[in-house]
Amino acid sequence: MPDEPRHNCGFPTSPALNADNPFVGHSGRSPKQKHLPTYEQWKHFVDYGQYCDSVLDNTLFTSWRRCRDMGVEPSGKHNFDLTPENKLEPFLSMYHAVALDVENRLYSIVRDKNQLITVTDDVGRLIRTRGSRRILKKADKLNFVTGADWTESAVGTNAIGTTLFVGKPQVVLGSEHYCRTHQAWNCSAAPIIDPYGNIWGCLDISGPCAEDHRFALGVVIKAAHEIEHALFRLYISHFEKKYDSLLTTISNVANLGVLVADHRGIITYSNKLANILLGEEGGMRGQRADAHIEYDFLHFRQKTGPAHEEFREDPVDVRCLTKSSLTARVAPVFDDDNIPHHTVVMLSESRHTHIPGYAPRSLPPVHNGEARWFGGVYYRSHDIAQVVRRARQAAQTPSTLLLLGETGTGKELFARAIHEASPRATGPFVPVNCGAFPRELIQSELFGYKGGAFTGAHRQGRVGKFRQADQGTLFLDEISEMPLDMQINLLRPLSERRVNRVGDEQEYPVDVKVVIASNRNLSEMVDTGAFRRDLFYRINVVTLHIPPLRQRKEDICLLAEYYARKFADDFRLPFKRIDPAVMEIFLAHAWPGNVRELIHCVECAINVAKNDVLCPDDLPNYLTERGVPASSSNPIEKFNLTNTMADTIREALRVHNGNVSKAARALGIGRNTLYAKLQKINAMP
Repeated sequence: MPDEPRHNCGFPTSPALNADNPFVGHSGRSPKQKHLPTYEQWKHFVDYGQYCDSVLDNTLFTSWRRCRDMGVEPSGKHNFDLTPENKLEPFLSMYHAVALDVENRLYSIVRDKNQLITVTDDVGRLIRTRGSRRILKKADKLNFVTGADWTESAVGTNAIGTTLFVGKPQVVLGSEHYCRTHQAWNCSAAPIIDPYGNIWGCLDISGPCAEDHRFALGVVIKAAHEIEHALFRLYISHFEKKYDSLLTTISNVANLGVLVADHRGIITYSNKLANILLGEEGGMRGQRADAHIEYDFLHFRQKTGPAHEEFREDPVDVRCLTKSSLTARVAPVFDDDNIPHHTVVMLSESRHTHIPGYAPRSLPPVHNGEARWFGGVYYRSHDIAQVVRRARQAAQTPSTLLLLGETGTGKELFARAIHEASPRATGPFVPVNCGAFPRELIQSELFGYKGGAFTGAHRQGRVGKFRQADQGTLFLDEISEMPLDMQINLLRPLSERRVNRVGDEQEYPVDVKVVIASNRNLSEMVDTGAFRRDLFYRINVVTLHIPPLRQRKEDICLLAEYYARKFADDFRLPFKRIDPAVMEIFLAHAWPGNVRELIHCVECAINVAKNDVLCPDDLPNYLTERGVPASSSNPIEKFNLTNTMADTIREALRVHNGNVSKAARALGIGRNTLYAKLQKINAMP
């Protein structure tokens, strides 16, 4: 008799996915390609909670620690927790509707490889297994049965449970499993994400260690993505009657890219054509939609509802920021209470389409008074708009970029936004605080080291931050805090994009865009001998000056309102508005801590507010007790940043009872940086 799944499958096999086309793209890891934990290492960890080797990667080591802390039985003998099948029926019915075709094609690949397909829901309950009779019999011994709990808390580190915990695809090979009974198996799993950006389920391929598992991860990731596309089609059909115009547009245009963004403007879905059109072939989930299109999601959210019927009409045309030749059409999707739930963005080549008021160009024009997003940077001011304009342009090249601005102006937000707007957006973004490393570890952290290069070095060595950022962006923050004698180490990597690991003579090329930031005047530091002149000339290629908040007054109320609503939503606290008296205080304050200080003040006010209107009494004491810095009659004192900085630092130390570490965190700076500022203002505790 032919092999049968645990539930009957009646869907035809599609030629798009078959055994001759095993969606290769992620090779996964093979047991032959790496060393696995030995029994002695596993036993030592189980008994003492210590693991002294680099064999286990950080994700799995952290999982082992979670399992031990939760008291998971290492033998795996007492982890049977079954959910009745009738409670699983709603999920199984939807799975039948969207995924059986994908499963049939996936099974045609693994059928002869002695491997098992497993599907769970979002909480790790096993919904369905499929494989040969031989493999199903083996799996039964490990509790691969309908309704079983395969979370980490039940069965320890495993591909399904760990994938659901971290939200990313995982491979767990043999002895990397926490429970001894599972260490004879290899497993690869990928989460299935619904159009709302939430984990809907998990797809897994498992088999005995003796079987070939090299391509399992790539196969399971591709299959999970196909199920996600099917979920999106189901999501679209759910709104069919209410959104005939939108769906007619989508169904009638074959070459249409589609994005779905949630109420915050975060992309939760993008189809293949949208990824290609916007140059994001690795996918865009998690990115801000307004990094690609000119659309104010916060404004949209505030202006919707029964009193604003105009937002419920047909899709509207907006500018595409990433590629000016594209036409972008935006349509909000409302729930039954007329509350905006999601937004659908449709992209197509413009050809003869004309958007009123739009002249195609490489960069969007600046509009005074219009609130916009650049990555995580929210702004209205003309000064910031000019910086954003230059940043978008600089993001398109591999040239080194220098960001200069006071503490709290948002240099890292700018760096991330530049990365997201660049051709490297699908690559890694690696932030490095140059002032946080001990002097003796700077080289090994930045460039990596060869195994055994020094006492305490991991046996396998490390690749270093430069190579971690390969094909992406490396962000070197607080470059001015790097010791002078260590700065020479950056000269060659910056000019030639080649690095040497500590203890290794081999050179490694790196393809990386370097973004550097400082809150100090590097030119003055060069003149005083505190910063290398040759390094300054290497990093001073494209320089962007981020203006302080006191110079962008029109953004103060905008940011205060935005973060008040954000914190109220995040904390589930009531909020209607900010009292005008509070805005007057905000506008009068000099903001030495810039946007970061403003955010912390708003967060404080939201936490202690007596009602749904923020009042002056809800603000931190120093804002109302010290008077109004910007109203000083002395123009020199009015803009004396040293005095204002000193007041803010002393207030932070007072609030935290002299604890420098806590004060530094509150100020948003490193402890070493705070010590340097304390010395400068003669306020050492």
